[in-house]
Amino acid sequence: SIPFRYRLGNSDKASYKRPFSNMQKTNFLCQKPCNRIKKDNNMKTRIAILTGLILTGLILTLFPNIHAASAENYAEDRAAIINLMGRYSFALDFRDAESYASCFTEDGIIVWARGEIKGRKAIYDFIASATYNPTKNAEEGKWPAASRHFITNQVIKVEGNTAVACSYWFQATNNPADRRTMVLGLFGHYEDELVKIEGKWYFKKRDIYNEGLKNRHKAGQKNPAW
Repeated sequence: SIPFRYRLGNSDKASYKRPFSNMQKTNFLCQKPCNRIKKDNNMKTRIAILTGLILTGLILTLFPNIHAASAENYAEDRAAIINLMGRYSFALDFRDAESYASCFTEDGIIVWARGEIKGRKAIYDFIASATYNPTKNAEEGKWPAASRHFITNQVIKVEGNTAVACSYWFQATNNPADRRTMVLGLFGHYEDELVKIEGKWYFKKRDIYNEGLKNRHKAGQKNPAW
């Protein structure tokens, strides 16, 4: 049995309260404010997510073709630059000095085995003079020998109205007298700087590398493309 001095009557039990510890007091005092802060943070998070979704939806609704337009612009520029490369080759092979020079800006530059050619007028004179002529040593035949240049592996990067490009080239002739025998010439690559002027692309600078020439090869060096 419990000693009398430790017994509590009903009235004493009703009025008896166990004192709070310091930790209990802190928990009790902070419970409601902490819950309110958590609710506020949750609400802010939900509002931020909802706002982001709404903005994303608006952007996609108002500007649905941003990515498509960018891709379309690149495709158009790339096609125009490849077309420029093709016109360059045709002009070179058919010795069309005017068309060849028109592929370059007024201050355009060609860098080739014999140095630099600067300016559209100088470039015109270069082709007109037949300084470069792969068929000059062709055998006598029933019709003139021909030279053809081929371009492959075009890598093109466009940034606004400027671009850079790398591409392979190789060249062939039919110099033997029968004109039915193709003779594969040398090969190399172009490194180009291009600019768009009034909606039309031009070569600003064309570096011509030739793997058959000691001072113009790139074998064993860093990859020029990206």
